[in-house]
Amino acid sequence: MASGLPGADSASPVTSQLGGQGLIDVARNHFGAVPAFWGRYFTSPETKSSVEYHHAVEGAALSASGIRVLPVARQTLRVNGTAEDGAADAAGNAADFLASFGADYLVTQGNTFFVFLDVEGQPSLSADYYTGWAQALAASSSSATGGRVTLRPCIYAEPKDTATWVALKQAMANGADCGGAWVARYLDDGCTRIPDWNDAFVTPAGGAPCPLLIWQYAGNCYGNGGIDCSQTNPALDANDELLRFLVLPPESSGE
Repeated sequence: MASGLPGADSASPVTSQLGGQGLIDVARNHFGAVPAFWGRYFTSPETKSSVEYHHAVEGAALSASGIRVLPVARQTLRVNGTAEDGAADAAGNAADFLASFGADYLVTQGNTFFVFLDVEGQPSLSADYYTGWAQALAASSSSATGGRVTLRPCIYAEPKDTATWVALKQAMANGADCGGAWVARYLDDGCTRIPDWNDAFVTPAGGAPCPLLIWQYAGNCYGNGGIDCSQTNPALDANDELLRFLVLPPESSGE
């Protein structure tokens, strides 16, 4: 099967230097093409860690390269909590996203945008947490923007984390939404090539309850502070089913 469009993510700003190059140049040289998207973390407006997306620092660089931001909701140690925990975290995620880009700018690109909940398997997801998070993410973003912008919940998880997929299925059976999944399963040689998409390798046991949009096949390429490597599902229309729900930052960080 063919491979999809390349995508990257990092725990450092894209303007960080690695071997004398910015991360965007590192990724461009690695893939032989500009990544279609770049995953960065969004927790809350009060979270100031360098791990977090910093619009004023990174936005213009991503815009100049035509790279869309894939927002990752980062409260990894809380994802086995209650619905109330999920709702509280979702409010922070939504506020961070909206503060970064602004509703007026967002509506120039669309009215619905994806946010991927970071689930690393330690702990696995609980159905209650996801239900609270998913419902509050959409509701709080819509309320804060007068219905102009709605954030749609998605998930990042490992295919072998069975408990998470069971919880997600239960949450969806209870009415929670999931716009799509970004699955993480690494190849030993993933930092040296873009592999063909492999359904059997990336699909959770029993199947996924929402579309498999992205496969993260390699992590920490070029060492700590480097990039993780992903690709879009080539069986899908990447523009229509993923990229139009991600944000291309404005040319100026002041916008």
